[in-house]
Formats: sequence, structure tokens, C-alpha cells
Amino acid sequence: MESKEITAMGASAEEDTIDLMEIFRALRKRWYWIVLLAIIFGAALGVYGKFIVKDAYQAEASMCIIDSNKEVSMSDVQLGSALTGDYEGIIKSRVVLNKVIENLKLDLTYKQLYNIVSVENPDSTRILKIYVTAGTVREAVNIANEILSVSVDEIPHVLGSSKPTILDKADDLFAENTRRSVLSYALIGILAGIVIACGIVAVSVITNTSIKSDEDIQKCTGLSVLGAIPDYKGKKQKKIMWPEDLPFNASEAIYQLRTGILYSSKDVKTIVVTSAFENQGKSFISFHLAYSLSQVGKRVLLVDTDMRKSVLQRRMGLEGVKLGLSEYLSGNAELGQVIYDVGIPNMHVLFSGKLVPNASALLSAKWLENLCAEVRDSYDYIIFDTPPICVVGDAAIVASFCDGALLVVENGVTKKKTLAQMKSEMDKVGANVIGVVQNMVGSKKDSSYYGKGNYGYYYGNNQNKK
Repeated sequence: MESKEITAMGASAEEDTIDLMEIFRALRKRWYWIVLLAIIFGAALGVYGKFIVKDAYQAEASMCIIDSNKEVSMSDVQLGSALTGDYEGIIKSRVVLNKVIENLKLDLTYKQLYNIVSVENPDSTRILKIYVTAGTVREAVNIANEILSVSVDEIPHVLGSSKPTILDKADDLFAENTRRSVLSYALIGILAGIVIACGIVAVSVITNTSIKSDEDIQKCTGLSVLGAIPDYKGKKQKKIMWPEDLPFNASEAIYQLRTGILYSSKDVKTIVVTSAFENQGKSFISFHLAYSLSQVGKRVLLVDTDMRKSVLQRRMGLEGVKLGLSEYLSGNAELGQVIYDVGIPNMHVLFSGKLVPNASALLSAKWLENLCAEVRDSYDYIIFDTPPICVVGDAAIVASFCDGALLVVENGVTKKKTLAQMKSEMDKVGANVIGVVQNMVGSKKDSSYYGKGNYGYYYGNNQNKK
């Protein structure tokens, strides 16, 4: 028990480790998005700096906090430095600023004036500098000089000290426009765009718990990858079924999967193929694996056990199929009536038949075990295409009668925890999972949460009707 806990903790730690190389690869792969976001942010801030940000002129006035007419002693210097903070508080006090507003008849409140005034005391000096920022040079200069004048008169009354000395009055010639240049705004925008884009990519990689490589599968379940099928749908997202429609690289990947099956174990004749949720490629893998095995002279029977929501017959474009697995399992048809020749040498298909709400009950009956026993000697391989195992338990039921099981995961979509759940469901019934098939490797799909689609809703409705 203790060793299992340690193993689980180790696996969790491995999953939580941040892979810097993976982040780097993701950044390199999405470089154009980073550049695009940088351009957008740079242009937006450039426009903002040119047309939205207004000119802001800053005027400066200064005073010395010790009377220039008095002989300065060391104690005066120490006292002056200690009083600097008090002087700053008085300059920005309501008493001073309200008097400035009244004297200049400013259309400003105390708070507004307070926000455009700043006071600084350069290090190791007895000088206070007053900065005022306003929309025009004249307004900034007038306010700075008025604050200086009122402060010099007010400080002695408040502190009972000597009158500070005016050092420099604000002047139009020395007022500066503090507004940044359009170029600086654009550069800040570009930098912000790069940082934000890189941050988004990094967060998406860190929070992405989907299957992305065979290493993820090995760490998650200890299972080997028997096949990696590249994106075969293309931009049009066409649901390809017949082999002649497959791209060359996808066909080669199917051949490699066939080789893995042929050499995995000689005792494996009945194989379950399932996925976590719908539209992740289990029916595609089932059909093409069966077809590929038939091309090397193996007698193959493909059984569609999805009696709730079958897609195999529709995707194959076949008509006139009236009897199938549901009729056989319910005792309404003989085995010879439900196995069809679809025109492919060495390959027969047993379709799902009429959709039924009690599929689990039919699959649990002895009829399925009898089916496996009857056809086992007639075929080299029997491939069972089952419903998604994370939605209904049909796949686990079928797997309990079979020699092996293949778990289909959609690369970048199926979560690591979901794959572990699939493996756990198979372990509960003692199924022999011979490997994993990665589907849609290299597709454009993101790794956002992939829901159960129509399966949950469809099956839920059937259960309610039942």
C-alpha cells in the first residue's frame, strides 16, 4: 500500500513539473501570433499616444528652507533637514492650495490641484523643488510660482520658524512637455504585446493537461503507443472513411498500427477499440485497422457494438442493412443474417442494427459470449467498435469477453486524467489493454476542455425514456 502511494506521488510530481523546453517549443510554434499581438498592441498604443494623450507641461520652482539673511550654523542645517518633511506637508496642505485656487481663480478643486503638484527634496540638500503639471505652459508656471509665494509666507506662521528663501521661480523657458513621444508609446505597446502573448502561451502550456506525446502516455498509464495517426481530415474537416481517401502519411500510420497488432501477441484475436468521448476517432481506427489486416490476408470481422448512436454504417455509405447486433443479441435474428459482405476481400461487418435504449443489458447477456465463441474459429481477427468508455460502460462489458483492448486518444484533446480513467475502467473488468493509439497528431485543435458532446445528452434521454 505504501509503495503504491509513493508511486502515485511520484507520478503526480512528474505531471506537475514545468517543461521549459515544451514552453519554448510552443513559443516558437506560435511566433506569428506573438508578432501579430505585438503589432496590434504597438499600433494601439501609438494611436493612443498621438490622438488621446494630451500635452502636459511641467514647471519647476524651488526654495531654500533656511533664511539666506541669517548666518547658518550646524544646528540650523540639522534642523532644516529635519523640517524638510514638514515643509513638504505644508506646501501641499489645504491651507496653501486653497489659497492658490482663490488667488488665481482656478477652475480646480483642492484634490485636482493636489494631484498635479509634487514636492521633492534632493538628497543631502536644504532645497525643496515644487513641480506643477498642467495643460499649458502659462498655467503650469503661474500655479508653481503662486504655490511658491503662498508657501513661503505660510510656513513661518505654521512652524514658527524663519521665512524660507525663494531660490528659483518658474519660467516659461524651462517648462517641459512631459508627454511621451508616439514612438515610445508604440515601443511600450510592442513590448507589452510580446510579454502578454508569451505569457498566454506559457500559461496555456502549463495548464494544458492533455496528451501530447507518447511520453505523456507512458508516464500516465505505463502503456505503449502502438500507432500515431496524423491529421487526416485537413482544413475541410471531411469525415474520411474509405482507405482510398486517406492521405499517404495516414495510410502509412495505419500500416504501422497493423504491424504493432500483428506482433503484439499471437493470442490476441478479439480486440476492443474505444475512446474517452465521441468524435475522437475510435470508429475510424476500428474500420481502417480491420481493412488493413484484411489486406494482408487476415480474415477479419468488424463488429459495431454502439447500439445507442452508431455512425459506422452511415460513414461507409451503405444502405439496405436492416438487421444487426441488436437483433442478434435480442434473439430476433440468426448470426448468418447479421454478418454482411461489404465488398472488401477477407472482411465482413456486423453492424449495430436498430438503436436500443437497453444496450448494456443486451451486451451483458450470454449472447455476446456466444457470438465470440461462434465466430472465433472463422476469423483471424474480430474488431469491436464500442461506445466511448467514459460515457457509458458498454466498452468495458465487451472488453471483458475479448483478448485485448486498444484505447484511442485524440492528441492535444484527451486529458491525462481521462486516459488514466479509461485504463482504470478496463482494469476493473480485467481487460488486457495492449496499447494506445494517438489520433489526429499534429492537428490544429487546441487543448481546451473537450466535452461529451451529444453522447451524454443522447444517452441521458434514452435512460429517461426507459
